[in-house]
Amino acid sequence: MKKLFLLSLLISLTSPMKTIAGFPEGEKGYDLKKIEESFKLPCDEIGNDECIARAFGVGACTWVFGIKKGKESKEALRIADEVLIALMKGNNLNINSIFGKDGSIKETIEKEAVYRINFCKDITKLAIPKLIKKLPEGVELDDERIENLASVFPLQYLSMFEQMKKGI
Repeated sequence: MKKLFLLSLLISLTSPMKTIAGFPEGEKGYDLKKIEESFKLPCDEIGNDECIARAFGVGACTWVFGIKKGKESKEALRIADEVLIALMKGNNLNINSIFGKDGSIKETIEKEAVYRINFCKDITKLAIPKLIKKLPEGVELDDERIENLASVFPLQYLSMFEQMKKGI
């Protein structure tokens, strides 16, 4: 009996299963208070910079998931910003700590955030056509261009924060 239980446990752990990334969204949107109170990162163990990078990953991915679900870019970004703020607030993280003296995002945070944002690269590729409203004449949004745009998306997302900080 014990061998049968262990075998079934092993099979269930190695079998492919469907998972859903992100936070559940109800009729009234995301429960930001619940995210703030419940989504705790191990900042004491990994450091605040690592936690901030993870929060950026969640924020950027929330944006592209929203776009993929049919939300307009501005609305999806507003929601993503609210989720990011809830994560930052709930984990006692200060957004201003991400910047160096010149107003740029610290290199360690940028590298880790890019890595985290790339977890949703496949969804980003699906969202790119909805993000790009108008291309110059003669420029086509083919698979190669979508791949390239998805590759630079993490840096573009982070540059929005730098631009706000620098007042651009």
